[in-house]
Amino acid sequence: MNDRNRTRKHTFQIIDGVEALVNLDPDELFLDLPANTPRYIRVREGDRLQEGDARTQTSQKMDSQTLSKWRIDDISTDTVTGIDSKTGESQEWDREWLIQHLGTGGFSVELTDFDRVSVSETTGLGRPRTDDRGDELGPHVIVTAYGNDGQRFTQLYSATESGDWGSLTLVKQDPRVQEFSEELREKFDAAVTGAVELEQRYH
Repeated sequence: MNDRNRTRKHTFQIIDGVEALVNLDPDELFLDLPANTPRYIRVREGDRLQEGDARTQTSQKMDSQTLSKWRIDDISTDTVTGIDSKTGESQEWDREWLIQHLGTGGFSVELTDFDRVSVSETTGLGRPRTDDRGDELGPHVIVTAYGNDGQRFTQLYSATESGDWGSLTLVKQDPRVQEFSEELREKFDAAVTGAVELEQRYH
């Protein structure tokens, strides 16, 4: 089954004063934060969890040896169990407690996927604009990929020809993308390419 088309059971919860959409399925934690934006957090069995907020801390800070890390072993309707990466000991959390701490940044899940990508035109591929001197501005497209850890990664593309989505070239890259592993970069590129191709069908 395609996970992107998966039907989930959800409930609304208040996390740090913000309404969030939280799934009720026993095999994963899935939070839309807040409920009306594309940002989300997903934790599955086998994922790595750690202390700290990946959305506000640098990758160097998150890699600190002082922050505890676990591999998620089991997710049930009431509890979540992780195995400490240093000691091998089992740690059990109340599911609702962990959801709250994921939402507020007390814990983060390792970035592994990009299920949501948004594409928006800044100058219009079909409606080229000009600057103050009358020179034509190249059409631009902003692509934002949302990671399963709650982070957003934004790329700016420019079309060399008006109306031609196939001529898009990368103009400005999110610097954090350069730090991705080869596997994660492949997932990122595939997600972005798929979203751009889908958007192209409507133009």
